[in-house]
Amino acid sequence: MALITSAEREPGQAEQQQAALFRTMLSYTGTYWVEDDKFITKVDLSWNEAWNGMDQVRYFQLDENRLDIVSAWAPSPTLPDRRIGRAILSWARDI
Repeated sequence: MALITSAEREPGQAEQQQAALFRTMLSYTGTYWVEDDKFITKVDLSWNEAWNGMDQVRYFQLDENRLDIVSAWAPSPTLPDRRIGRAILSWARDI
C-alpha cells in the first residue's frame, strides 16, 4: 500500500478544505512484483478510480542503507495544470 500526503495539509470540515485535502494526497493498494530495477503494482483499490485495475510502475535503487523509489514521468494527478513531473521518495535505514 502507498499513501502519500503533502506536508502543508491542514484539517478542516468545510467542503473547500476537504477538497484541498483530497488534492494533496494519493493512495493505492494491490499486489506487486519486481522486475530488474522496477516494481510494478497491480492496483486493486485507489483514491483515483481511473487507476483501479492498472499497473503502477516505480523504479528503485538500493544503496547500502538507502532506498530510493522513483516514479515515471507523467502528468500530475493532483496539480490543476497537470504539468509533467515525477516523484522521488527516499528512505534511510536507522541503524
